[in-house]
Amino acid sequence: MIEIGHGSGRNHRALEAAGFEIVHFSSELAPANGAAAALSTHTLLHGTPDEIAALLAEIARGLAAGAPFLATFGSQRDARFGTGTRLGPATFAPTEGDERGVAHSYFDEATLRGVLDERFAIADLREVEVDEIVGAWAHERAPLSGAVHWFVVAHRR
Repeated sequence: MIEIGHGSGRNHRALEAAGFEIVHFSSELAPANGAAAALSTHTLLHGTPDEIAALLAEIARGLAAGAPFLATFGSQRDARFGTGTRLGPATFAPTEGDERGVAHSYFDEATLRGVLDERFAIADLREVEVDEIVGAWAHERAPLSGAVHWFVVAHRR
């Protein structure tokens, strides 16, 4: 399995403990060809839409045909949408905190489907209020409040 974006390593450790063989790639590196699956829980929340689209193309190139792809993306229903420095129509960078200056792109359903559809067949796409899921676990210093992410299960075309 390819893990896109390593962060603190919490997902990597959990996946290895569950018995998966994990190959980690940062958001700047293209994965090897023919991987059986890919997972990105936070990397695709960050960046401009063009950067996210480019990374999706790299992920798709690294996956075997039909391989599952599980990912999270920012939703325009997220409380942070529209706050911070505006970098584009649906892209903002926080002006404070540990993600200060980091681009965050937020998608509505149609736009997200459009970004994914060329390379991935979407099996499940849903908006999830994630405060209880990742609030204190992923953001210990400042737990999330009003966070909404898209959860995607797709397969490489």
